[in-house]
Amino acid sequence: MIEILEEAYRLVTPSPEEERKVREISQRAKSLVAEAVSMYGIDAEVDVYGSAARSTWLPGQRDIDVFVVLNDRRVKPEDVTSLLSRFFTERGVPWLTRYAQHPYLTLFLEGYEVDVVPCYKIAPGERPITAADRSPLHHKFLVDRLNDEQRRDVRALKLFLKTIGVYGAEIKTEGFSGYLTELLVAYYGSLIEVLKAAARWRPYRTYIAFSEVRTKFRAPLVVVDPVDPNRNAAAAVSLTSMSTFILAARRFLKRPSLSYFQPRPSTSIRLNVVEVVFPYPNEPPDTVWGRYKKMGRSLYQWFKKCGFRVFRWGVESDENSYVSLVYVMDQLELMPYVLHRGPPVYDEAVDAFVEKYIGEEVVGPFVQGSRVYVIKKRRFTHVSECIQAQLGREGYEIRVNSYEGDLVRKNPWIT
Repeated sequence: MIEILEEAYRLVTPSPEEERKVREISQRAKSLVAEAVSMYGIDAEVDVYGSAARSTWLPGQRDIDVFVVLNDRRVKPEDVTSLLSRFFTERGVPWLTRYAQHPYLTLFLEGYEVDVVPCYKIAPGERPITAADRSPLHHKFLVDRLNDEQRRDVRALKLFLKTIGVYGAEIKTEGFSGYLTELLVAYYGSLIEVLKAAARWRPYRTYIAFSEVRTKFRAPLVVVDPVDPNRNAAAAVSLTSMSTFILAARRFLKRPSLSYFQPRPSTSIRLNVVEVVFPYPNEPPDTVWGRYKKMGRSLYQWFKKCGFRVFRWGVESDENSYVSLVYVMDQLELMPYVLHRGPPVYDEAVDAFVEKYIGEEVVGPFVQGSRVYVIKKRRFTHVSECIQAQLGREGYEIRVNSYEGDLVRKNPWIT
């Protein structure tokens, strides 16, 4: 265990050069934003928050967060974003507008992406106006609670979560945010203690709070936000993501392996797989992931109605050119006839069932045990017919047995 953790710590420790570069880009971005805020007379404080400010970022991560904390609540975040975009255009700094609850800017500085986020200044316990308002309070809560060893453990836990596929609170992952990861280390004290606790977690029965508050949340995992007791900091964590972490924690403690911190390639298994591939729409990623996950779930239910058995399914995308609904199937083509079960012979509905199939091309109705059955012709026999009946015939491509992604691979981190 000690040897594995020492190697994991080595993997998550940035080089002195990388640390220097992150500090340099953070300071440059902060100075640029502060200059713009001063030039336009915006009453605000500018500072760097998030993992770059707390030294909890992973090597290779190139995201920095600069916040414009507004003192005047009459100023709208979108107006600040508009002024800042004008300033950066005049300075020749590349930027892009992105959207969450309100628009914010992403600057591109020497290969780093710097999110410039307007928010309002609030006091601890005060109701936020925008979701970003809590970020300065999050920083103040954590910066004094995490020592150097715990910051190292945060980095290692982030890599652990990333390797098992549950790091990130966005809709794509429905997992553990960076802030939640830091809260867990701050609460339990170390990486190992987090893993020991997670191995004992039970979905919908795990409640973590830094103070004596009892707020009701209905979620697989509840971690009460210490700066806002009305918020579950683990609200994004799905049942699947929480359960994946529980299993990974149990297995790692039982058989420690570097594979939980250093992904290993694994070969795919030949199974029946159908992909429904769409061109990537020009919309924010969270919007796209949300819509296609909903569509994927609906198509999964439709497959069952058509008579197909789906082993597992998922949504995949490069967030640039395609979005793909992937289904691992029992069969791609079904027999033309199916046994259809009706009600018991003593049920009031039996007459309607019998009447429905008089004159139809069926075998029966016949009785087997106490129920009435028919053998009837299927509406669809091939998986593509089922898809087209649900989605129409245009706007996507159906690919059969060309998929070799994670849904058909042996899990690379369980050893």
